[in-house]
Amino acid sequence: MPRALWTAWVWAVISLSTEGASDQASSLSCDPAGVCDGHSRSLNFIPSGLTAGVKSLDLSNNEITYVGNRDLQRCVNLKTLRLGANEIHTVEEDSFFHLRSLEYLDLSYNRLSNLSSSWFRSLYVLKFLNLLGNLYNTLGETSLFSHLPNLRTLKVGNSNSFTEIHEKDFAGLTFLEELEISAQNLQIYVPKSLKSIQNISRLILHLKQPVLLLDILVDIVSSLDYLELSDTNLHTFHFSGASISEMNTSVKKLIFRNVQFTDESFVEVVKLFNYVSGILEVEFDDCTHDGIGDFRTLALDRIRYLGNVETLTIRKLHIPQSFLFHDLSSIYSLTGRVRRVTIENSKVFLVPCLLSQHLKSLEYLDLSENLMSEETLKNSACENAWPFLQTLVLRQNRLKSLEKTGELLLTLKNLTNLDISKNNFLSMPETCQWPGRMKQLNLSSTRIHSLTQCLPQTLEILDVSNNNLDSFSLILPQLKELYISRNKLKTLPDASFLPVLSIMRISRNIINTFSKEQLDSFQQLKTLEAGGNSFICSCDFLAFTQGQPALARVLADWPDDYRCDSPSHVRGQRVRDARLSLSECHRAAVVSAVCCALFLLLLLTGVLCHRLHGLWYMKMMWAWLQAKRKPRKAPRRDICYDAFVSYSERDSYWVENLMVQELEHFNPPFKLCLHKRDFVPGKWIIDNIIDSIEKSHKTIFVLSKNFVKSEWCKYELDFSHFRLFDENNDAAILILLEPIDKKAIPQRFCKLRKIMNTKTYLEWPTDETQQEGFWLNLRAAIRS
Repeated sequence: MPRALWTAWVWAVISLSTEGASDQASSLSCDPAGVCDGHSRSLNFIPSGLTAGVKSLDLSNNEITYVGNRDLQRCVNLKTLRLGANEIHTVEEDSFFHLRSLEYLDLSYNRLSNLSSSWFRSLYVLKFLNLLGNLYNTLGETSLFSHLPNLRTLKVGNSNSFTEIHEKDFAGLTFLEELEISAQNLQIYVPKSLKSIQNISRLILHLKQPVLLLDILVDIVSSLDYLELSDTNLHTFHFSGASISEMNTSVKKLIFRNVQFTDESFVEVVKLFNYVSGILEVEFDDCTHDGIGDFRTLALDRIRYLGNVETLTIRKLHIPQSFLFHDLSSIYSLTGRVRRVTIENSKVFLVPCLLSQHLKSLEYLDLSENLMSEETLKNSACENAWPFLQTLVLRQNRLKSLEKTGELLLTLKNLTNLDISKNNFLSMPETCQWPGRMKQLNLSSTRIHSLTQCLPQTLEILDVSNNNLDSFSLILPQLKELYISRNKLKTLPDASFLPVLSIMRISRNIINTFSKEQLDSFQQLKTLEAGGNSFICSCDFLAFTQGQPALARVLADWPDDYRCDSPSHVRGQRVRDARLSLSECHRAAVVSAVCCALFLLLLLTGVLCHRLHGLWYMKMMWAWLQAKRKPRKAPRRDICYDAFVSYSERDSYWVENLMVQELEHFNPPFKLCLHKRDFVPGKWIIDNIIDSIEKSHKTIFVLSKNFVKSEWCKYELDFSHFRLFDENNDAAILILLEPIDKKAIPQRFCKLRKIMNTKTYLEWPTDETQQEGFWLNLRAAIRS
């Protein structure tokens, strides 16, 4: 069976099985990679139907109470199993026997009162095991983890009932890297219990009381890199260096998290720093100092420095009696070797000048999220303060004047990196003074709306992101990195202002396009982050971005963050995937092609009209429409003329001097309608023709070669063609002044040609003796 079909079948089985469990609040959801999510589904037992296709199973935060030896027996490829935060009180001995590929197992925060080594005897590749927060008192009577040679992370204990640690507990964990022990009520620690873990690098201890702390330190300080002490009350801590003074220590970092000190216990901790000489970094996180800073001077006289500590970090320090706190002058002398200090979110409003002067080795100082203002900064950055300070972080304090801040820091001759972000500067003066070696400045989130020459010309890195800037027009000849995201810029900065710029992050502005020429103008640009803008996906922009495969090496956030805002039909699409139609991208060419096509069509239509008499047909249509407005036949009382004479102007002599004389001067006379004489002046000639024909008893056509060529005669003949011939009457009288070849009559006068073939017409005789008979016949035709 193909692999894809096998995988689909596996998930179908899982879905059907879990859907069939009527007492489950909801079923598992599994993806094709074998990751099944069932956390927070109110499950009260492990779903049935799990197969070998499951590789990761999350059943945490449910109400499962029991794990049976058949529940997971088919999950032979399972690598991650999360059963934390349930109500599990029983795990059968062979429940995990078939999980030989398991690498991650979480059984934390259940109700397990006894732990069994049989659970883990087949988990040879297990790397992570969490047993925190259960109800056991000890880790069992036999070695629990001896079958786990590859275990790297172990978490054991609880906050109440776990009270004993014995030598056998951690046997076999030779290569453990991280160990977390929660033993707030620890009462018994057998020496050398942690000694067997030779290569542990990180130990986290949750101890409520420090009674057994030194015993634990003796076992682990020679192999440990990172030690974290959490949730401990050190009020009664007393350090004696006799037990560890002769031992080599490797602890590099020491963390106190949620620990309580007094003035006296703090002095004891300082002693520890000196004995555990390898400590380079100390961190106090969310700690409480229950004292007033009245340290015993005599005890500190024998301590010149904080051991080898180079980095000191204090976060969220609470001092309930801060209003009574001493000036700390007694510990100033201990700070001479400290190179990096972070005091964050601890309500610091002042670093005394004398303390600043004692920090002779200080290179990095972070006072973020405190209460520093220009007034207190003046005292802190006094003359000879922080003589080797290179980086100063004053993020999110109470600074308001950029000009005054720069002036106060002039005493820091070696300052190169300044972070004053998240202060409330609002505006920037035209000029400022700064330390002469300034290379990096962070002014992000300071609500400034424009940049001026106040910025140092020596800057190499500038961060002005998340402000109200709508332009960047400063010349910074040494600037290499510019961070200007989340502003209101409409275009990229001018490259001539930033000749050596290599990194620019300008995302989330209102830039709608950029071109190859703009990017090429930044000759040293290696990284550009411009996503999150409102791009107009024009043809030129798409051609540039989609036609440059190497562009991905420059655009750090390409292609997911580059999306079209317009045109509307591609809005929201990735720029890389957007496509425009030919008419949108080649509008001029399309318009030209359409115009040429129309011209050719008109030209072809003209040629066809000429060849197929199209113009004549149009005129005939108009005449026909005009004729349709009139009654089909004029009432008898409206007949005014005996005949309407249609003739060519070139035949007017014959009509006016011969025919008129013979007919109108005959007795009784005939009344003829001639266009020269009887048409109504000012009236449209077509209407005159139509009215004259309709008011005449007969219509006489004086046919000749001139008649066929006459435009107006054609109109008269055209109307007669519709009005008279279509009515099948004898109102038309044809007179041939001269012989006309029937082929000379246009094909469009089909009925005229037919009448000439089927009816008799009068021919004007050239012989004068026959002319009297012609007139006689004409009069008879008019009377009929």
